[in-house]
Amino acid sequence: MKAELTQPMPHPLDDQRATVRLGAISYLNVAPVYDWLARRSPGELGGVALVDGVPAQMNRALELGAVDISNVSSVAFGQHVGEWALAPGLSVAAHGRVDSVLLFSWHADWRDLDGRSIALTSHSATSIALTRLLAERRFGAHPRYVTTAPDLDTMLAQHDAALLIGDIALREGYLRREIAGRGRPHVFDLAREWQDWTGLPFVFAVWAARRDRAGAVRAAGVVELLRASTARGLADLPRLAREASARLGLPATLCADYLRLLDYELSARDLLGLRRFLELAVPGFRWEDVRLLDTTGKEREQCDR
Repeated sequence: MKAELTQPMPHPLDDQRATVRLGAISYLNVAPVYDWLARRSPGELGGVALVDGVPAQMNRALELGAVDISNVSSVAFGQHVGEWALAPGLSVAAHGRVDSVLLFSWHADWRDLDGRSIALTSHSATSIALTRLLAERRFGAHPRYVTTAPDLDTMLAQHDAALLIGDIALREGYLRREIAGRGRPHVFDLAREWQDWTGLPFVFAVWAARRDRAGAVRAAGVVELLRASTARGLADLPRLAREASARLGLPATLCADYLRLLDYELSARDLLGLRRFLELAVPGFRWEDVRLLDTTGKEREQCDR
């Protein structure tokens, strides 16, 4: 499923010297990755400009060449494995629950969604693909899927279940409020559901570069910048949590605990989970087609198996 790209908004750091466009997303789950970069002056980033957007926008932007490297939905990487190279050591993964990719349902059993409707957010292709896999392949249910605006009250007033992601899912999962005059819905954490099914971590997003821009990405040191920024962000979680708390109206301790759930390293075990998901979710996907972007700018013949 592809979202129409509205024009990505240049970040204030964009200037005429910029030669590599780095996609940046403002969700809390990637705050540790981008916070330090976003606070740098243009000179400190060399030839790198940040381009802001939501996850579905960044998938489309990388496809169209509007950015050169970005964090993208895992499923989008699988769909474009022939054109994109996988940046090593960078991901957004969960080894248990994730708290920000949630299915709210009026039914306690996924099987009861068979023939019923699930409202989907349009902001994440990976979460949509995961919802379908869990419903159809794990539980044997075949719901109807309807894309709607991410408003839980409206979604659950008209449908049997609703998928939310990101900051709004984190907030609604914490509040667990009554919806549409019908009470509190059941809540399923999709990362936990995946691990219970497969025993593997779930990789929601990776960083990928266009293969035709691999040389420019290497020359600008983008992968090294991202890793350095992530290390600084993880060392500064209390501040990031306080800022998120003020923005989202959630306890700072909740925001900090949430960030600690996430793995940003794309470990060997994460790669196993990524491979399993893409082989299930993307028709025709072959792991041997994956190319890993080396920090020297070369593409390895294939990702480690």
